[in-house]
Amino acid sequence: MSWSRAYACCSSPLDMLLIFFLVCIIYVSATNKPNIVLILTDDQDISSIYSMPKTQKLIADVGASFVNSFCSTPICCPSRSSILTGQYLHNHGVFNNSRSGGCYSAHWRTIKEPLAFPVYLQSAGYKTFYAGKYLNQYGSAHKTKNPIPPGWDVWYGLIGNSKYYDYSLVINGKIKHFKNDYFTSVIESSGIEFLQSVGMKKEKFLMVLATSAPHDPFTPESKYKGRFNGTKAPRTPNFNTFTKDKHWLLRLGDVPLPDSMVDTIDTIHARRLETLLSVDDMVEKVVLELKKFNLVEETVIIFTSDNGYHLGQFSLPWDKRQPYEFDIRVPLFIRGPSIKPKSVIYSPVVNIDLAPTILDLAGISTPDSMDGSSWLPLLKKTASNKISPRTFLVEYHGEGNRKSIDEKCGLKDPNLKECRVRNDCKCQDARNNTYFCLRSISETDDLSYCEFQDSENFIEYYDLKTDQYQLNNLRHSLSSSLQNKYSSRLKILQHCSGPICNELQV
Repeated sequence: MSWSRAYACCSSPLDMLLIFFLVCIIYVSATNKPNIVLILTDDQDISSIYSMPKTQKLIADVGASFVNSFCSTPICCPSRSSILTGQYLHNHGVFNNSRSGGCYSAHWRTIKEPLAFPVYLQSAGYKTFYAGKYLNQYGSAHKTKNPIPPGWDVWYGLIGNSKYYDYSLVINGKIKHFKNDYFTSVIESSGIEFLQSVGMKKEKFLMVLATSAPHDPFTPESKYKGRFNGTKAPRTPNFNTFTKDKHWLLRLGDVPLPDSMVDTIDTIHARRLETLLSVDDMVEKVVLELKKFNLVEETVIIFTSDNGYHLGQFSLPWDKRQPYEFDIRVPLFIRGPSIKPKSVIYSPVVNIDLAPTILDLAGISTPDSMDGSSWLPLLKKTASNKISPRTFLVEYHGEGNRKSIDEKCGLKDPNLKECRVRNDCKCQDARNNTYFCLRSISETDDLSYCEFQDSENFIEYYDLKTDQYQLNNLRHSLSSSLQNKYSSRLKILQHCSGPICNELQV
């Protein structure tokens, strides 16, 4: 309504005053919404964050750190699908990294992708930007050529899985190949260009920067290669240990690992840390660019990863896909307006909460389609450091392939049919490496209860209050009543949808 029309419809100065205040409220509400930057790494375990001092200084130290941050499934494409939709795996239907398993499938593109959080922000007036790895099968065989997913105004999407050199991007609908340009540097430069554009126009924006680091093939930028030579993977109590009372997959192969394999693990750890140095530089440059346009005080910056990673724990060489803490815990930092510096949040949060949180920042209510919930209220309770209880689901569906591990390793086990071989005859992804876990954290409890869908119907149960490294499987000490309780609640979570997913407690 124009001011002339407003004046015409008003019969008194009081009416005009009321309209004036209403317009002011609407204006303040719109301008109070922050800009949002999400920086997403790939396969980053929490032990590697020490290699990123700039990220700690510029985000964690001036904002909040979540020490109990988890992914709901420890594998790239399903986890990223959960981040985008706020849904558990069983609801978004992306079960693994293959097209047949739902990764960038027709179901994803037509049913789930239109419900991703950027769609809501774009509709609310945010200028949206994405640069980096999207979903593992993005750009592979499908009917739509060079697609730009819904919700994005500016798009720099990596075709396929993580790379550092010799890759192709879909840039606003057109493919461009990069031979010698380091991927993190291209993400950084495109992000800086976007910030300059919105900074000049003073537009509200959402920017996502999704690096390949520190994912396989662990290729550092040339200036950082060798920086961490000699650095060993953390020798935690579960490093290279005997795994007699773990599910069948962990009982395969050499235990402990041979010295040559341990040396390889240490080398991979060093290269992973070196890839993160370029991400650390990118974080610094993004913050400096925001400061240049006086935007840093009205911008929320979130740093996290899609899933964790293991390097030698329980004699598993290197990969993810397991239900243990090293694969499901992820770093999570946030800085922004009204967030108390150096806050530490102990309440558990999950990757399905990220979409509702971003919507909450933009003043948008969480849709009923989302299983997660905003963790912004937790930032207001930092003074007490009390844990808000949470029971959540960790689920994984084994993928496998057409090749049997028997062909290379000669291991005769019926579980090994269609099992991907990697890492000195360690089977990293059998089709029956499928499990559902109840993970619960409160002031009094910290537990993990897992049921495996294998030939043994194996169960693993850990009390992490007393066994931080999950060395002792307490399944034999579970009473039948307690096991039935955990199992029944787990089944509820396996089929939950929407807000009820956050209401269950053990």
